[in-house]
Amino acid sequence: MQRPDDDGLDPNRWRALWVTLVAGFMTLLDVTIVAVALPTMQQGLHTSPAAVQWVVSGYALAFALTLVTAGRIGDAFGRRRVFLAALAAFVLCSAAAGAAPGIELLVAARLAQGVAAGSLAPQNSALIQQLFRGAERGRAFGLFGATVGVSSAVGPVVGGLILALAGPEGWRWIFYVNVPVGVLALLLGFRLLPRVAP
Repeated sequence: MQRPDDDGLDPNRWRALWVTLVAGFMTLLDVTIVAVALPTMQQGLHTSPAAVQWVVSGYALAFALTLVTAGRIGDAFGRRRVFLAALAAFVLCSAAAGAAPGIELLVAARLAQGVAAGSLAPQNSALIQQLFRGAERGRAFGLFGATVGVSSAVGPVVGGLILALAGPEGWRWIFYVNVPVGVLALLLGFRLLPRVAP
């Protein structure tokens, strides 16, 4: 384990920040990336337009409803622990959504994925508060804000590219793409996120 810098800050703080930004980018991207795939989902799963809308709205609703409670859980049990658990759950739910044979299981996976994303999100800002001070904290929050903006904006573009490259069942890859990225972020998170009291 590395010793703290002279100013008492974690020497891995910038690398740890990039791990949290990648995870945050992934969870926020999933709000908009799915929208372009709804017609192919509807066709592939032989379901109604109303049912397939829950793939988008269920995720966003579960995400939003989880935020406040997850922030308190992070304060109580440790931000690192909650972040890693939520990221692991997000990866598993992404795989389940990609493999879903029907609309019911897809919506259930998306609801669970939204809970995982909503549990992860408040840990990002809390970890920035924990890892940084002064001007560095401002720069870290600036990067976080940019990540939020970019992830929401590029979602439809990324979704369209995946559909174009992956063919008729390409909508499944909109979820599967989270798995390798999430696993890598999880491994780096175990190594780089600070093991300190909340």
